[in-house]
Amino acid sequence: MKLRFLCGPHRVELTRKPEKAINCWQDGFDTGQFLCDQKMWQEALPHLGCAFETSEIMLTTKVVEPECAYELFTYSASLLIDAFERLGYVDQCQEIYWMAVKRLTRESSCHPEAQTCIAQYLEHLYRHIQHSDSTGHQPDFGAACMHHHLRTVVH
Repeated sequence: MKLRFLCGPHRVELTRKPEKAINCWQDGFDTGQFLCDQKMWQEALPHLGCAFETSEIMLTTKVVEPECAYELFTYSASLLIDAFERLGYVDQCQEIYWMAVKRLTRESSCHPEAQTCIAQYLEHLYRHIQHSDSTGHQPDFGAACMHHHLRTVVH
């Protein structure tokens, strides 16, 4: 299953005009955060999903500094995982988690100068999932695999 939140034409527009992606991300993230604060998880999903996908576009197009793009991408993924978790959508949590881990790992391979920075965001995702595990909301996504990813990226 491949989660999609942006429609094809909107994705193309944001890719071609990445400066628009910044506002799109901000609107989606802020609205999603507000709805999460109101415990309106289902209503938050499309906004958070758009923010997550838009953050990936910003990462790809380099419309913002790489460190900022890694941060926006990681926190967008975390909030989207939280909303899915609150609704009991374990498969979707796993999908977003692994999409984010794979993308950041790929970035680390392509940009060795950013490995330390990226490792911090991978660690954030790992701790985020560990916290979910400890509160009983979420099954383990493969802690051993994640530790392996972190060791690989840092070394």
